[in-house]
Amino acid sequence: MMYKIALILLSVIGLMAGCTPSEAPVDTLQQVDLDQNQDQTQTIKELEEENQQLQEQITQLQVDVNSEEIRNNLRETLNMTFKLIAAMESGDTAFIKSISSPNVEISQDNKQFIITKEDQSYEVNFISGLAWDEFEFRGYDQTDSDHFMLFVAHYNNIEGSEGHVAYEFSFVRSSEGEWLFDGYIS
Repeated sequence: MMYKIALILLSVIGLMAGCTPSEAPVDTLQQVDLDQNQDQTQTIKELEEENQQLQEQITQLQVDVNSEEIRNNLRETLNMTFKLIAAMESGDTAFIKSISSPNVEISQDNKQFIITKEDQSYEVNFISGLAWDEFEFRGYDQTDSDHFMLFVAHYNNIEGSEGHVAYEFSFVRSSEGEWLFDGYIS
């Protein structure tokens, strides 16, 4: 009989011991699931906020592109570029000097610009021999309110030498608010 009582006690203890550990992992798993859900919910909220901020930035960029100031800057610098190219073609160095920044020097003998930026300088030849119908507007970049760049290309349609040359014209705003030619590279 003692044997039966001991066996029953061991069975009851085994059952009690078996129930206790299995309940603890369920509670732990439920807590882990709850924590993960809260983390995921927080991550989703953060992503939604970031998405909203990006949408607002996109909207602002679209407004900026359409702003009157940028359109005026583009118009002014594009017109100045055409006049500058015409002056290079005709050799009108007086006009070129009048619209150039202090960073631009003209070498009349060689029909070249000497462009000085920071501690470096480079030389570029005057543009000449272009047909206006071979020009293409490529874009612009206004890095800030005082610096503007125009990107244009010249297409050569002469058989045997087809191709294009890309130009980047830089402009800087003077203290009087006028745009000045600040050099170009090709």
